[in-house]
Amino acid sequence: MEAPEEFTKALQKDPKLLNRLKKKAELDEFKGLHNLERATPLKCPACSQWGMTGGSLWIHKEDRLLFTCRKCKITWRIECQTIPNEELIYQIREVQKGEEGEPSDKTKEKEENKC
Repeated sequence: MEAPEEFTKALQKDPKLLNRLKKKAELDEFKGLHNLERATPLKCPACSQWGMTGGSLWIHKEDRLLFTCRKCKITWRIECQTIPNEELIYQIREVQKGEEGEPSDKTKEKEENKC
């Protein structure tokens, strides 16, 4: 019976703990239900068109071209025709890390080396 007491003490120290645990459980359920690996910086086209914020796409474990929206649960098949999806996702992450949307030096080097 010590576990409930420890949990109660932990809740008293951190009132937001319960919300974080609930969100983690919901996320784990979402990932398991759709067999997802991780979130990507790609945004859901449907959510964007409907004027909703968020809607990040999660990549599937088995089929790397399938992405499921965390918000609306729509599954998309996305295949970049210019570069591999993984490279596209990498470049988007690098741009997001850069200051004020400027690509990082690594991304600039890759772009220069393509020519």
